[in-house]
Amino acid sequence: MHRRGKQRAIAALRLAFFGTTIAAASSTLGTSFALGQGAVPRLDHIIVVVMENKTYDQVRVQPYTASLIASGASFSNSYALTHPSQPNYFAIWGGGTYGVTNDVCPAPGSPFSGENLGHACEGAGLTWRAYSENLPAVGSTVCTWDNSLYTRKHDPWTYFSNLDHTNERPYTDLAADIAANALPNLAFVIPNNCNNSHDTFSGCTVVVGDNWLAQNVPAMLQAVGNNGIVVLTWDEDDSSPLNNNHILTVFAGPPVLPGYVSTQILSHYTVLRMICEALGIEPFGFAAGQFSITDVWRDVTSARRDSWGRLKLLYR
Repeated sequence: MHRRGKQRAIAALRLAFFGTTIAAASSTLGTSFALGQGAVPRLDHIIVVVMENKTYDQVRVQPYTASLIASGASFSNSYALTHPSQPNYFAIWGGGTYGVTNDVCPAPGSPFSGENLGHACEGAGLTWRAYSENLPAVGSTVCTWDNSLYTRKHDPWTYFSNLDHTNERPYTDLAADIAANALPNLAFVIPNNCNNSHDTFSGCTVVVGDNWLAQNVPAMLQAVGNNGIVVLTWDEDDSSPLNNNHILTVFAGPPVLPGYVSTQILSHYTVLRMICEALGIEPFGFAAGQFSITDVWRDVTSARRDSWGRLKLLYR
């Protein structure tokens, strides 16, 4: 078998491994969620930052990223699902790749009407927004903009017909929402193709990406408060044949164990399941068949209710 054929076979096996629901596990997880017995705490805010095309070892040694690992919880067995970028973004947003296997814009078969985080949040009365650098206008459907600093392939929400597209905002709106105390329950942050270290050939190296994180993530961590987290992850690795799509994923914020390294096998579907459980949404798509992330959370020492009557958990 040629090398390209082997890589495709490995990708197919990985998709089958992460996407297939084991009947017994699925039944147990479904019962756990229904009874509210899962170890994932309910969170007020989650911000997901997605970076691009770097391996676990390339990024974990960068200064700011290393500081997040030291202060938060990281995963040593986190793997992207496939190559190239676009299907990985669909996986973490919509619980499946929707048959998308490339970066073509518009995505073949779109618009889609399947379940996704935007629709699920709106149905549950929760707020969400996606903040994308160099997005030209609210709800824009352009494929590329500003010399391809913005590319639609990293914004899967734009391809769904069953959500509010006014929640798709330029990145500058995040600071305004934070200042107005209007941070949504769920936010996705998509740096541009230099700051996410995608365009390495243009000098947009892993150092550039780490510097961007150092300049922007501290404000996000402050904004999510004591009962929120920032999730930092990568869409895929650099396609190195021996790396097996090994990427870094970090959870940062008061609810997680500082400096903890989990060995649980993680995919974009596992992260999606955590987001659903933390927001009180029924896990959907292939996320429903994933094991919950149970080992990274700090002990709950007390609880109080906020002015809206919602239970807020306080951590050691």
